[in-house]
Amino acid sequence: MLRKEPVLSSRIFIWQHITKLTLEEVQQVIPLYHPVWARTDPADIAFADRHAAHGNFRNWARLTAHTVTALERTGRDHPDQEVLRWAFSKLGS
Repeated sequence: MLRKEPVLSSRIFIWQHITKLTLEEVQQVIPLYHPVWARTDPADIAFADRHAAHGNFRNWARLTAHTVTALERTGRDHPDQEVLRWAFSKLGS
């Protein structure tokens, strides 16, 4: 869509196509991305990716913000499926 807008398109030096992360990549990268995921069970990371993030790093960023809020409100030190479901509900459709 931006390529059709000459004013915007002329300001883009290189167009980048980012593919979604595989589950294996998610399991490697997400625990390094934010400390909250470093303490999270890999099965719960897979659950979060399957139900909300879908290998999309932008989705992971949004999910992380809501997860941190949930942990602060509940006093927990790492997310579980209950916390993740609450965070999912904040993501919208």
